[in-house]
Amino acid sequence: MPYHDKSSLGQNFIKYPSLVRELLSASNINRDDTVLEIGSGKGIITKELVKVAKKVIAVEKDSALAQRTGAIVADFLDFELPTEKYKVFSNIPFSITAEIMDKFWSSSSQPEEMYLIMQNEAAEKFANKGQSAVLYYPWYEVEILGDIDRTNFTLKPQVKIVLVKFTKRKSAFIKEEDKQNFKKFVIYNFNYFLKSFTYPQQKRVEKMYKIAGKKPTEVSLDTWLILYKTFKRIASESGKKLIQE
Repeated sequence: MPYHDKSSLGQNFIKYPSLVRELLSASNINRDDTVLEIGSGKGIITKELVKVAKKVIAVEKDSALAQRTGAIVADFLDFELPTEKYKVFSNIPFSITAEIMDKFWSSSSQPEEMYLIMQNEAAEKFANKGQSAVLYYPWYEVEILGDIDRTNFTLKPQVKIVLVKFTKRKSAFIKEEDKQNFKKFVIYNFNYFLKSFTYPQQKRVEKMYKIAGKKPTEVSLDTWLILYKTFKRIASESGKKLIQE
């Protein structure tokens, strides 16, 4: 029987259990772990996860598929994340990558580790210097572990696919109460770089951190943290209002 066509959801199923075992061997998932899987499909990954983890929480929107694998029938974007410590291992639906990642970022119940199969273009945005990388950096280390041959998937994707590892930091670089403000600062300054500072402040900041003439993507992740902490310390009231708009 062919795999259920979920192309409308941007999901390309893995065909081979042997590949899943290989990918799991690159992870730190073990018998002490609770693991969340998003979009379990026909259960290729789920069946391998139950062999290595203590508990598997598989979430599948398609009720017919969920019935066959014992997954929870739910739209992951509406699903309540576990309150216990957990990890994630998933071949996520590519078309809702941003929404999935925003859900994890926004939650107070973030996973200890995530192993996500995603498009390379999306992965690069989290692993390098894009806006997503800046937003995730205070809470996670991000590493692209390697490429996955596209022939391993049904509905063979036309883009490069990779496995990405997210490791939660023992201590976040940004306080939890600053989280939403940090996000607003980053988004505003990716659109209007350094304009949240007054002109004299902007010139001092450019000189102090050697970022004059640079684009947001050319600024290091550590410098973004320094910029935010500097903004908190010296920003005018009008500057603080700007990022809230």
